Order: sequence, then C-alpha cells, then structure tokens
Amino acid sequence: MTDRGAGISARHRAFLLAGLVTVGGCAGLWSGPPALTDRPVELTDTAFFPQEAYQCGPAALATVLDASGVPVHPDQLAPSVYLPERKGSLQVELMAAARRRGRLAVEVNGDLQTIVAQLQAGRPVLVLQNLGVSFLPVWHYAVVVGYQPERDRFVLRSGRERRELTGRRRFQATWRRGGYWALVVTAPDAGPAGFVPRDYLAAAADLENTGAHHHALVAFSTAREAWPEQPLAFLGEANNLYYLGRHEAAADAYRRLLEQHPGHVVAVHNLAMLLLELNRPCQARAVVAAAAGLEGALMDTARRAVATAEPGSCPAG
Repeated sequence: MTDRGAGISARHRAFLLAGLVTVGGCAGLWSGPPALTDRPVELTDTAFFPQEAYQCGPAALATVLDASGVPVHPDQLAPSVYLPERKGSLQVELMAAARRRGRLAVEVNGDLQTIVAQLQAGRPVLVLQNLGVSFLPVWHYAVVVGYQPERDRFVLRSGRERRELTGRRRFQATWRRGGYWALVVTAPDAGPAGFVPRDYLAAAADLENTGAHHHALVAFSTAREAWPEQPLAFLGEANNLYYLGRHEAAADAYRRLLEQHPGHVVAVHNLAMLLLELNRPCQARAVVAAAAGLEGALMDTARRAVATAEPGSCPAG
C-alpha cells in the first residue's frame, strides 16, 4: 500500500500545514455569542414525567406545578388540558389549569436572558417549541431546567428525556418557531422578585378573574410591597379585600392607593361607593369632593350616587 500523501512536495505540505493552522486559529478565536451567564444553573430537583403519546402538555404542566408546590400527575391534568381532536394542548388551557390550583400563570418575556433569570430565581420555565418547520409544524412543550455556559446549551425536561441537552442555537430556533411563548407557574406567596411588574400583575388579575380571591389578594399584596409605584398592585389588593367581605380593610387599601397615587379615578369611585355601602355618605361625599378635577364615566357615577344618597351617619373611623 502506498502513502497517498507521498506525492505531495515538501513545499506544498508546508502550505497545507500553514493553512490548517490558520483555519484552526480562526476557529479558536471565534466563540459565538457570549454566554448568558458566567455560572451554570440547573434545577436538579425538578420533577420528571416521561411524556406519553401527544401528552407533552400535561407532562410539562405537571412539572412546573410540582415545582411550585402542587404535586400532581399528568394523568390528573389530561382530562382538562388535553384535546384529543387536536392531539395536544392549548396554552390557554394550561394556564387555566394552573389557576384552578391556586397558582399564578405568568407569561414572561420571550428572550433567552429572561429564561436564565427565572432559572436563577429557582423557577423552571415551560416553553412551546416547533420541532418541525413553519409550514409543517411539530408542536411540543418542554420545561427548561438549566443552562450550561461553558457549552452554551440548555437542559430540558422534554419528551422521554430527563436531561435533554440542547445548544443555544437549536433551542432558540425551535422556540422562535413556537412564537417565543414561555410560562412560569408560581405560588402567590412566593413573591414577585425577578418578574416584570406588567407580567406578574396581569397574572394576578387573571387569577382574580377565576374567583380565587384569597390567592389573588396574596399576590397583589406582595406586589404592592415590592412595587409601591404600581397603582394596579394597590387596586388589586383593595378589590380582593372587598370581594372577601373585608370591607373596612378594603376602604383602608383604597385610601392607601389614593395617598400614593392621587387622582386615581377607579380608586375614588370604588372608595366612594364602598363608603355609601357602609352607610357613611358624608365620608363618600368628601372623597368625591376631593377629586373635583377628575372627569369620566366613573366619576359621573360616583357624583350621582353621593348626591342622591340618604343623609345617613358617619361613624367615627
């Protein structure tokens, strides 16, 4: 057997070797986009439920519910979130199922840095991927539980893989084709640290709309402590106190809102109507009078209500 390289001159060998060194050197200098964090993070205690056929939705939801403190098996979720005719689950059904269990379903901003930040806060992230192509989609839910900066890859609970390792480029491509949809499920008393106020407060409002007023109250109260600049946090706290029949506490909460955010029309209206309900028309009139410069349908309603109210009495406090 002859050496196939024997016919290459020494000069050509030198050029070939130099070319290989040059290519290798360039490859070593280019390392792609910078890592999303310097430190690896992996939520190793996150539960794993191997996916049955077409059941990635219940499996992924069970994973994040368990992480939030609600132990549940995918079989318990499937009747309410799995649609046989679609052979899959809709995002809205997953979020509704989380709320029915007293959890906040927070849709978070669709970027990789947000996912890493949630992992660092101890929260796994449920994502929607399209493992096919745009014109022939293969929809799939997975749960991101880790990120390895040294290899620039994510760790997922996915399908029948407890630790699916997926490079950033591939993960981002499949997630992009899924519309960059990402969901975090968390307990109302876990606190809003690491969330964007808009996303967290929207999730708390959605929880309120299901009638879970106790859980919504906890979420809004923790948000109000964390973000006193957010009037919706105050309003949500006050409204849910009212729904729970804690009327005196609700009145105090509306007053706190007006102290921090004078001129909040909804707070003026709600407080005035509540004071009338408590048979305190003179206090209600004082609230409306202090908002003389405010206009709108709610203010018109409040003014008519206090103008036509019986004189009543105003007990101290």
